[in-house]
Amino acid sequence: MTFEELTLLLAELGLDTAGSTAETGREEAGLDSLLLTELALVLRKERGVPVEEEELYAAVTLGDIERLVARASEPV
Repeated sequence: MTFEELTLLLAELGLDTAGSTAETGREEAGLDSLLLTELALVLRKERGVPVEEEELYAAVTLGDIERLVARASEPV
């Protein structure tokens, strides 16, 4: 998943991602625990990306989330 794809997905979840960069902090972007849980569910159920909420909670920036999702999306 690219950063652009991530921001589009976050926008679909109702987050205003205008002006966000890979260095934008997760909390600064407005990703609270409820949105992180929703993001994890969408990634798993709709996108087939095996990522857990705890992994997303550990991410500090949007770039961290992007890299986490990209790694989880790679074929084994």
